Amino acid sequence: MNLRGDRQRCVWVLGGMGLLLVLLLALIIYPWWSKMQFYTKAVDQSADHIQRYQRLLDSAPEQRKALKNLHQQLRQGKFFIGATNPELAAAELQKRVKTIVTEAQGKLVSTQKVDTEEEGPTREIKVKVRMKGDVDALSRVLHELESQLPIVNINNVSIRSRRTVKGRRRNRVEGYELDVSFELVGYMLTGGGK
Repeated sequence: MNLRGDRQRCVWVLGGMGLLLVLLLALIIYPWWSKMQFYTKAVDQSADHIQRYQRLLDSAPEQRKALKNLHQQLRQGKFFIGATNPELAAAELQKRVKTIVTEAQGKLVSTQKVDTEEEGPTREIKVKVRMKGDVDALSRVLHELESQLPIVNINNVSIRSRRTVKGRRRNRVEGYELDVSFELVGYMLTGGGK
């Protein structure tokens, strides 16, 4: 019986040592295996990124050509002010405002170029405008400015009404006059858009 008990103990000890060996190997191998899986996944993702970037690099000449064509179409479509520098562009906007205000029976008091910073392929051209006239003149001016090409935006509109009296007591005509100021913003393509 002693032999049988020694065998059982031996089996238990060997089984425990085997289990301990398996646990030790698991504690050593699992972190290593986990790290390997992490690095394998990272390598696969990096390879995918490299392929995407390579496709983008390969398509760069086509994209540049498409961008150049787009700029040519925009220039031909006259969406931008067709001047070669900001001063000429501002003068073009001022001339446009003067013509439109005069045709609408308004009175142009002043126009003034506002300096802006160059950003990217387009440059903002800003002109402060002050005019006088009635509501009809103002509505015609605003409509004409926003409905023609090149495209412009009208910002910071300020309207003051002033009562007017013309003539002597008997022939007195009372009316009103609007004093309007606003910023007219147009855009020109810079050298980067050629």
